[in-house]
Amino acid sequence: MPRGAGRGGRDGYALLLVLFLLAMATAVGLVVMGNGLSARKLARVASIAAGQDQRAAAATWTALDGLLAQGDADIPPPRRLVLDGQALTVTVAPETGRIDLNGLSRKALAQAIHTLGFSEGQALKAADAIAAWRGMDPPGANGLDLTIDPVRALWSLEDLDAIPGLNPDIAACLRRWGTVYARGPFRGLAPLVRRPGAKPAAGEERGEGPLGLVAGGMVRVTVAEEGRPQVRRSVLLYRGVGQQAAGSGTDAESPWLTLEWQRPVLAGRDACVMTDRMGTDRGGGL
Repeated sequence: MPRGAGRGGRDGYALLLVLFLLAMATAVGLVVMGNGLSARKLARVASIAAGQDQRAAAATWTALDGLLAQGDADIPPPRRLVLDGQALTVTVAPETGRIDLNGLSRKALAQAIHTLGFSEGQALKAADAIAAWRGMDPPGANGLDLTIDPVRALWSLEDLDAIPGLNPDIAACLRRWGTVYARGPFRGLAPLVRRPGAKPAAGEERGEGPLGLVAGGMVRVTVAEEGRPQVRRSVLLYRGVGQQAAGSGTDAESPWLTLEWQRPVLAGRDACVMTDRMGTDRGGGL
């Protein structure tokens, strides 16, 4: 074999090795660069979410502090705030007195859904689906002494999505008018929709109105950021103790016990799309 031929082969192998190493280095560089971009995107998403949580929390406590300072039992109108340059709408509404999805018997649940404007047939079918899902009916002779089955009970309004055969319009209404916390009969929509300035109902004194801001009363607070599809929903029980809301930077015991804190839900999913018998739209808050 000529001497030059061996050298040429070795040079060829060396060139292939160099090209292979260059290709590997390029591939590794692309992967590293790609991971870097992904990491930055994830960090940005996490940062945005953290910002939303912080603003929603601040808006929630602002509304609750205002509610305590106001000392009024009427439902306050939605409040618009601007935090960190972002506009938010915070809404406070009573949780007590809503349709108790765990505590009402099948018959009482059907009657409550019928009150929302659905036909008796639709209401019965929906009540059957919910009762079959939770696996308990009746929950007691008077519908109040329910011992919750931790496996089958509804633990969030979002559990309605998992119930087979449940009418989606009824589910949407129940996301607004239902609750998984309150224990008691459903007394209709009127106590939940009063506005400031409304006269107290018969036998109802000032300070003991629809919000029920007494020990054991529950409120639902929702915070929506303008231009974003998600809202954050919180449910709190008023304990009637302490002087300041939690998060105020003091050691005072909070008058609020958090039952559900800033659960993200899609805007509009809690809005009832039905119209009541009076012909007025009940869509709106969460």
